[in-house]
This record gives sequence, structure tokens and C-alpha cells, in this order.
Amino acid sequence: MRYSSFNYPIQRINDKLYQVIAEYSFEVVKDVNGIKEWLECDVAFKSNHTNTYLFCRTIEDIESEIPTT
Repeated sequence: MRYSSFNYPIQRINDKLYQVIAEYSFEVVKDVNGIKEWLECDVAFKSNHTNTYLFCRTIEDIESEIPTT
């Protein structure tokens, strides 16, 4: 399932925040890296609990992007 760009769910995984762009079952995913590139995601997680791949974009900490003077 690919989520709407207006309503990407946010998930905390390993103490980092991610926008979940899409979630696909193991059966339909043949090329994880190809789907990552197509969705412009920087990370994919494999969930054995739900038998799905989560394709995500990392949410950067805003404080790390503010230049210090």
C-alpha cells in the first residue's frame, strides 16, 4: 500500500522518526533497492511481525539543520 503524500504516517523506529511512504508484503517485493529508488526513500525496513517491507524517509532533527553562528 502506498500512502497519500498528504498523510504519510510517522513511525518511531530505533529512536528515530521516519515517514512511511509505502508498505508492501514480502510476496510482491522482488527488488527492494529498486522500489526504494522509485519511491525516493532512503531506508527500507523488513518487518517479520507483519510480513511487510516499510519504505521510509528519515525525518532529520531540525536542531541539526540550524546553522550555528
